Amino acid sequence: MPTNIRPGVVIFTGNVERLAKFYEAMTGLPVQVAANDHAVLASETFEVVIHSLPREPQVAEPSVAREDNHLKPFFPVPSLSQAREKASQLGGRLRPQSAEWSARGFRACEAIDPDGNVIQFREDL
Repeated sequence: MPTNIRPGVVIFTGNVERLAKFYEAMTGLPVQVAANDHAVLASETFEVVIHSLPREPQVAEPSVAREDNHLKPFFPVPSLSQAREKASQLGGRLRPQSAEWSARGFRACEAIDPDGNVIQFREDL
């Protein structure tokens, strides 16, 4: 595999700036590229591309969960409780603590980004 290509995810949106701000704050991935139609957040091993869809509607807040998506990206966080607070300040939300679950050495919680995409955050146990 070429060393300049990292695994990642592309998330489409009607508001690149808002969604890039959310993912930068929630994942700690810094914005490497910021343009009108896309933003790239990246580390040495992973990248998140936020890409504009011109006809994608601006999502009203609070966003409605898009439960019918067939993919669910997940991201590590130091603390689910801190992530819950931070997400709510940025237009997203984590499900309540009672909905958290554990497996394979991590604790996880489903979340909704500002566009309504269902994602997941995980903390080490």
